Amino acid sequence: MSGAKTGAVTITLSKPVMAHGQEITELTLRPVTVEDVMELGQPTLLIPGADGNSVGVEIRAKVVGNYLMRLGAVPLSTIKSLSMSDFQKGQNAVMGFFGDGDTAA
Repeated sequence: MSGAKTGAVTITLSKPVMAHGQEITELTLRPVTVEDVMELGQPTLLIPGADGNSVGVEIRAKVVGNYLMRLGAVPLSTIKSLSMSDFQKGQNAVMGFFGDGDTAA
C-alpha cells in the first residue's frame, strides 16, 4: 500500500476483481474530503466502557465499504468481491485518512 494521509493511496490486491467491466489488480483511493465525511459519516463509533473511564472503538464495515466505493470510484459489486484480506487493507487505508486524533494548537 502506498500513499500518505493527505494523498491518494493505492492498494495492491491479492486477488483481481472486476470493476466497470475490467479486471483490476489495484484500487486507488483519493483522499477523503469534508463532504465525504458529512455524507458518509465516521468509519468508527466510540463506545463508552461500563466503568465510565474506558472507551471502545467499533469499526463500521458498511461505512468503510461506502468509503471504498466512493474514494475508489468502483461499484458495490467490486467491494463485495474483494477478499477479506484486501477489504482489511482497504479498511486500513480508509482509517489512515482520519489520522491518529492529534489536534493542532
